[in-house]
Amino acid sequence: MKRKWGLFLYPLAAFLLPMVITIIAFGLHGIAPLGSKNILVSDLATQYLPFFNFMRTQLVQHTYSAYSLLLSLGDNTLPVYTYYLMSPLNWLVRFVPETAVPLLMEAIIIIKIGLISLSMQLFLQVRSKQANLMQLLAGLSYGLCGFVSMYFYDFMWLDALILLPLLTWSLDRLFYRGKWGSYLLILSLTIVVNYYMGYMLCLYSVIYFVYLILLNQRPETGFFQFFKQHRRLVCKYLGASLLAASLAAFLLVPTVIGMLATGKSSLNPVSFLPIPRFLPSVFTALGVGATNFASRLNHEPALFVGSLFTLGLWLYWLSPLITRQRKRASFWLVGAIFFGMLISTFDTMWHMFQMPAGFPFREVYMLSFVVILLGYDAWQAGAFYDRSSLIKAITLTISLLLAGYLTAYLEKMIVQVTNWKFTYVGANHWHLLVALLLIIFIGMLLWYQASHRASFLVKLALLFGVSLELGTNFSMALGGTDEYGEQHRFATAFQQSKKIIDRHTGHQKDFGRTNLDNRLYKASFNINYNQYNDALLFNFFGVNSYTSSMNKNTHDALAQLGLYSRNERRISVNGVTPVTEQLLRLDQRLVIEQDGSYRVHHDARNRGLGYAVSKQINTYHPVSNQVFTNLNQLVQKEQGRINNYFSANQIELAQVQKQAGIYRYTVKTTPRITGKQYLAIPTSSPNQPLAVKVNGRRLKTSEHQLGAEIISVGKFAKGQTYTIQFNSSTKLANLQNNLVGFDDAGFDRYVTATNPYRLKISHPERLKLKGHDFKGTIKTTTKRPVVLISLPYDRGWQLTDVGKPVKIKKTVGGLMSVHLTPGNHVLHFKYQTPGLRLGMLISALGLVATAGFWWWFKDQNKRGVD
Repeated sequence: MKRKWGLFLYPLAAFLLPMVITIIAFGLHGIAPLGSKNILVSDLATQYLPFFNFMRTQLVQHTYSAYSLLLSLGDNTLPVYTYYLMSPLNWLVRFVPETAVPLLMEAIIIIKIGLISLSMQLFLQVRSKQANLMQLLAGLSYGLCGFVSMYFYDFMWLDALILLPLLTWSLDRLFYRGKWGSYLLILSLTIVVNYYMGYMLCLYSVIYFVYLILLNQRPETGFFQFFKQHRRLVCKYLGASLLAASLAAFLLVPTVIGMLATGKSSLNPVSFLPIPRFLPSVFTALGVGATNFASRLNHEPALFVGSLFTLGLWLYWLSPLITRQRKRASFWLVGAIFFGMLISTFDTMWHMFQMPAGFPFREVYMLSFVVILLGYDAWQAGAFYDRSSLIKAITLTISLLLAGYLTAYLEKMIVQVTNWKFTYVGANHWHLLVALLLIIFIGMLLWYQASHRASFLVKLALLFGVSLELGTNFSMALGGTDEYGEQHRFATAFQQSKKIIDRHTGHQKDFGRTNLDNRLYKASFNINYNQYNDALLFNFFGVNSYTSSMNKNTHDALAQLGLYSRNERRISVNGVTPVTEQLLRLDQRLVIEQDGSYRVHHDARNRGLGYAVSKQINTYHPVSNQVFTNLNQLVQKEQGRINNYFSANQIELAQVQKQAGIYRYTVKTTPRITGKQYLAIPTSSPNQPLAVKVNGRRLKTSEHQLGAEIISVGKFAKGQTYTIQFNSSTKLANLQNNLVGFDDAGFDRYVTATNPYRLKISHPERLKLKGHDFKGTIKTTTKRPVVLISLPYDRGWQLTDVGKPVKIKKTVGGLMSVHLTPGNHVLHFKYQTPGLRLGMLISALGLVATAGFWWWFKDQNKRGVD
């Protein structure tokens, strides 16, 4: 009876206890449910909240759109779903109000941590055919490992930790029993739930399968000879792996095609150099507090699994109770993952051949898993009761920890001397002290347990000690409380903002994009919030976007015209000019102040999804780092004649001083044309302190983070000299390329003349839910035969004119255009996700092949074929 209760209670404890620890750690930082704060920081605020709201809208409206015009200028939605939103728990967003989505995301994180722990505990329970306390401790250590503490902000990855023990179980089942079905299904599921982590788990399956071979091959049998002797087993493994990929192809193929259309498709040769990615300071992670929220973007591998299983790994290698063959096999299992992170070449391959931009070493959870697995095996073999080996393991752990802190101290000195921007280790001597005390405490309990194996109090103390250490590390990883916002303040700002935005964007009679500066909503955060995905959040057509699946054509076309872009995953409306307002169809500017008041400016001439221009637009070729040249050329090609609306100012006086790597400019300049004045500064840092002053007065900008390549500095008359001061991280070669005036009156005449040739969209309100199928009308002439469409070029679009196919061309560095005969036209836009049909065909063939694979081995079993 006691044994049966254990089979139930240990899994229940493995699920509930890490969730309780997480809730307590959140509560200590004032985070709900035991506090009033939310966790809208990092990617949770800028990406997941808007994406969840977008998914919620689709679920509430019972619809799905293959293309959305809420993703910047428009984009394929499938990569967003497959990269961010495929976890089954995400469907719960359907049942909560919009203001409660942050609390739901927190609940999902807590539940996933419980499921990670449960998955590990059940794996070990099934594997050893018994239930015990060590399995519970293993589940806790895995559910609250360093990866979870540092990376839960990107909780789409946590599903991989839940599936890893199941995948390992299925590989064991395949290897030892020849049962391949569970492996095929679980591997398919990992790819579907998150293809990025699914790719990593495919690499892990190869490493683990080789480990099983090394673990079981006879001494007289060579590695490749084992393959020959077990051809059937190897065939099952390879066949099931390929079939798993084919079954997931209905999502995998269109996702891969979609991601190839992003800026992440290009390879950086430097990333493949065989250089080390980290130093011995990595061993600070053997103790608590080595990594925290402040170092989330740049840090060394989060190796932390707690003292118990760190000691367990050393005991596995030190104890004479573990055979040499098992140790050699374990060297491969641990070494393949560890050195895969250490050497840049392999680490880049782990990350789908792209070096991560923040949150590095995303494969480290696999190392945590195998360390805990080997530690548990050491316990099962009795190595924890070998006091001699235990002393060596404790000494080794403390020595490595001290060596890590010594190296970290040296690194910090180097950083201070060289003015390097990032410190990779956030720990200090207080973290070291706490870590040492916890390691010694766990070590003493193990020492005492060696002679009191069945002592209930020792087991209870060990459970308490492990929980305390894991909870302490998780709490330390959360960092300070300044970053976390107040949930009530967020909810209030969200509701007020939504009412205002809906009032001005909810009932559009024609398509138009909104330049939103929502200072009310921004003030509800304690982070530098840049409004990247607010179009998804508040359901309006905008320009800003931040997603790993951003269409490269969107990014390139806009960045070359002066809009701010920190990297290939982000684009901001900052840097917009009247020329880009017309191009992007920005028909209104909405500013919501912190007190809830607002002001709005409309320009009905910019409505519509595009407009007819000269055929010369197809000869537009942007010049790198010459935004004003590009803007002038754009309008010239649209008009079919030379007319510069941006004119370089005359530089009267220019002074520059270099301080701490920053160039400080003071420039006296005279406009050659009456109108708005613009400053362009190439940026190399997202937080570049520009400190722009015009005639001694500090320039107010819409963003805390100055850095748009084009900045409006005011309106001046021709010949009216003014002085401007600013900083630049790079020396400017020719200031006349950076300070220009704009012919407002002349460009207004051009916009008015273009107004009759707008691409008018029928029922634009439907585009928010179904952006993949819509119609529009336009008039073209002999002088204006080309329709310039403010959508990024995408092979998925099919366009017809009164039923006749029309060829779409790529123009303006990444947008769409079509050439039409003079007259009135009715255009029908339909979007088909590229690769979807091919993927579904491959998946269908995969199902057939799976049935054939099953029949083949079943027939062989009947015939007794080996």
